[in-house]
Amino acid sequence: MILDKLRAYGRVVVRVRSRRVPDLLRLLAKRPAILVGVSAYETALLASGQVETRLKTLAQIKAASLIGCPF
Repeated sequence: MILDKLRAYGRVVVRVRSRRVPDLLRLLAKRPAILVGVSAYETALLASGQVETRLKTLAQIKAASLIGCPF
């Protein structure tokens, strides 16, 4: 039940930002156990406060530029 809601939320976010569903989300949709683990890790990292917001933003920009992401 929670996984279905998480998948639906992910689809909405992706479709709002782009027209195509990224490969990672397709993989996570097929492997619920991995989806739960990745979600828990990301949530813990964002909520921990251990990494500065400025550094997180810089890492997101760098990662996006390495893979050719337009945003």
